[in-house]
Amino acid sequence: MTAPAVTAEMEWEETLLPAGSVPAELEAEVRRQFGAVPSWVARVAPAPWVVRAWATMVTQPVAHLPPGIGDLAALVVSQDNSCRYCFGAQRAVLRMLGYREAYIARLERDFHVAELSDAERAALDFARRMSRADPRPARAERERLAQVGFTAPAVAELAFVAAAIVFANRAATLLALPPDPLEQMVDRPLVRLLRPVIARRMRSKPRRPEPLPEPNEGPFASVVAALEGSPAAGVLRRAIDGALASPVLPRRTKMLLFAVVARALGCTRTESEMRAALALESLGTADVEGILATLASSRLDARETRLVPFARETVRYHRIAAVQRRMREVARGLEPAEIVETVGLLALANAVCRLSVLLDAA
Repeated sequence: MTAPAVTAEMEWEETLLPAGSVPAELEAEVRRQFGAVPSWVARVAPAPWVVRAWATMVTQPVAHLPPGIGDLAALVVSQDNSCRYCFGAQRAVLRMLGYREAYIARLERDFHVAELSDAERAALDFARRMSRADPRPARAERERLAQVGFTAPAVAELAFVAAAIVFANRAATLLALPPDPLEQMVDRPLVRLLRPVIARRMRSKPRRPEPLPEPNEGPFASVVAALEGSPAAGVLRRAIDGALASPVLPRRTKMLLFAVVARALGCTRTESEMRAALALESLGTADVEGILATLASSRLDARETRLVPFARETVRYHRIAAVQRRMREVARGLEPAEIVETVGLLALANAVCRLSVLLDAA
């Protein structure tokens, strides 16, 4: 099966938002991250924090994870989430990096029988379990990674990479982003000729260990702290702080969306944090429990009445077209910034609540 045929079979609706203008400063930031400006930036620009979070999270800010594993994990997680945009883009990235089409196809069919080491298979299996979170990966699965040679910081970074791709998958899927131009570029004669040079520029550069960001306060500080020693900790802290500081949606709405996703994923730590935060927003224990149990309440405003039940639908879905149509319904009447911020928050909630497995004792 050719690469275009692989992606052509995937469900995908028309894109939700048109491409718009990108502020020069934001464009420059993204260009520094990627060396170019990905096509999704012009559709996500109405909520700048989402652009920054996406750009920094998916560039694999890791210091301990062995080289190459993050690239393979990105393909496996994107395939697991049936994200047409990310799956197609990551296939193209792997081909740019020198992976052969036949090898990529074997990974897609069953990475357990592909030409991988025991450590690589264990890493990809863990990444896919992080993606599915059904059930959440247990401590024993992290210990299995240690048995095949992964250090504790490397396991934490692998979990971060998987969660970061979950973020990108949710954002790209809910917005129904059109295919990345990179998919077509990879087969152009000039690109094939220059592929070794392009690959050297695209390959993730090793990063040095970094201390925890200071301050590391507020929601999800314990999840950030689980990444101590990794550049990913600072990336995650800035993504969270950017989301919470944005004025587009009220803080209460943000906390509610995180709480719903946490309940659906069995992330008791995040749910507890959100309950405490919502108490400061005048939503008591009984109010929050009622909302989480029924996804409805007279205490919700008109926008929350739409967003809260939809939040649970973003945790696991089997029909891509169906969740994209639901996103279109939810977005009706909202401004572009509200739509992008909603998508970004749901993507971040799904990533953070999955990453919290690093805190689970068993």
